[in-house]
Amino acid sequence: MASYAIVMPIYRYFESGLVYYFIQTTYRDYYKYYGIPIIYYFCSKPTEDEQRYKYVLLKVDESGEKVELSDRSRPGWAAIPIINLKSKPPFMP
Repeated sequence: MASYAIVMPIYRYFESGLVYYFIQTTYRDYYKYYGIPIIYYFCSKPTEDEQRYKYVLLKVDESGEKVELSDRSRPGWAAIPIINLKSKPPFMP
C-alpha cells in the first residue's frame, strides 16, 4: 500500500509593491468554531526571483526546521505547491 498525503497549496499574489502568501484551513479542535475557515497570510517586499518560485520546501530533522522557496521539489523535503493568483481575492482583508 502506497502512502500519500494531501498537501494544501499556498496561494500568492502581488499588490502595491508587496507579495502576499496565504493558506486557507479550518478549525478542527475548538468545538464552538469547528469547521470555520481560517486564513493565515504573510506579506513582504518581493525579491527579484520571487515570481520563479513554485514551491515552499519544508524539512524537519534533528537540527531543526528549514523552510525555503524553490523552483523545484527536492528529495527529503516536503514540497508545498504555490499557486499564483492574478489579484487579491475578495475575502482577504
